[in-house]
Amino acid sequence: MLGDFIGNARMVGWLQRAIATEQVSHAYLFTGPDQIGKRTLALAFAQAIQCEVRPEGSGAACGECAACRKVAHGNHPDVLRIALPKDRQHYSIEQVREIIEDVALKPTEGRKRIIIIPDFEQMTIQGIQASLKVLEEPPPTAMILLTCASADLLLPTIISRCQQVALVPVALQELAEALMTRHEIDAGQARELATLSGGCPGWAISALDDPDALAERRQLLRDLAALTRASRAERIAQAAKLAANKETAQRTIELWLPWWRDVALTAYGAPDIIRHADDRAGIEAQAKAWGAAAAGRFVRSLVRALEQLDQNANPRLVFEVLLQDLPGL
Repeated sequence: MLGDFIGNARMVGWLQRAIATEQVSHAYLFTGPDQIGKRTLALAFAQAIQCEVRPEGSGAACGECAACRKVAHGNHPDVLRIALPKDRQHYSIEQVREIIEDVALKPTEGRKRIIIIPDFEQMTIQGIQASLKVLEEPPPTAMILLTCASADLLLPTIISRCQQVALVPVALQELAEALMTRHEIDAGQARELATLSGGCPGWAISALDDPDALAERRQLLRDLAALTRASRAERIAQAAKLAANKETAQRTIELWLPWWRDVALTAYGAPDIIRHADDRAGIEAQAKAWGAAAAGRFVRSLVRALEQLDQNANPRLVFEVLLQDLPGL
């Protein structure tokens, strides 16, 4: 439900007010990092709209009526979730045509006919062109909810037709407290999960059921720290591995960025506000070895690398340049 969503309270409140005042738009674009909760929030928004017993002037779903349960279980006839085929990198034009036909239908049970399209950046140019008319002038009983990693990946013509819901990583303490409350884990484990997730609740929650994912991320951080001692040739070889594709490259940088931010903060004399307190000794060693100027420059290099990936630069080339900027050579 909307009220149970972790973090991004301002965006959640804005969506609730739109429902309460009956000023819901025809199209929304949910953006943010992987596993930040874009699909979860889109579905919670759809649930609140379809709730059968929601009081007038309220933007909150009850979570218990038949409509709420159907949305939660994925079988509400008026909330359709489109899936990217597992054997394809892009949505097919046939899927887009089906979406257009579905939008034209009147709701059978709910207040609206809601179509949720995740990872809209995977839509082909032909698909985007076919969907523009629907995004601009859908039937009054229809809504389209899109998710995307970044609005920068979409054409301005798509962005201009949607209300944007930009999600940002959840504060470490807020996410840790939510994990402790909802999953009954101790403070140490909750803080580690919150830290390693980079503020993305989806990753933290999935890692509770997948110890291998947690171990893998710990090892990746250790491997990245060890690269400061690697030769140029070793770094180039590692770049090929870490940048096998855009998604892998982005996840690696998003994991590395807060760690190197902690190194810079420690070097500048602010160790009390670091996120990776569990690795304080390693962070202090790096801060002492490279100093504030070098650590700060590398943080800026990491941010620049993410921007380049968002602009569809070659992941391997981005990583090769990034690892040459890494302190140690």
